[in-house]
Amino acid sequence: KKARERAAAAADGQFTAEFLKLAEEIFDMIDEDKSDTLTHDELTNAVKHNRKVQDFLKGCGNKNLQYLLVPSRLQNALKVMDTNDDGEIDRSEWQGALQAAP
Repeated sequence: KKARERAAAAADGQFTAEFLKLAEEIFDMIDEDKSDTLTHDELTNAVKHNRKVQDFLKGCGNKNLQYLLVPSRLQNALKVMDTNDDGEIDRSEWQGALQAAP
């Protein structure tokens, strides 16, 4: 039983590492101007036109990130993610939103 628990924990760790790596790739895809921040326009454009971004957000299991796909909820989702209120999502805010996933 212990070996099975260790294997499950290792699989969870592997999944988490892969998920976070993919999340970083998605951030970079959305960040069109390579400013290391995501603007409202960049996010809006990505959720409308980038299939890989759409698929990631749909499958990530994080309600706030999934709200980025819903036009009526996009502004509020950005507000929640933008913890320093500068109007953009920086890499640490993106990572914070990922880790806040239920």
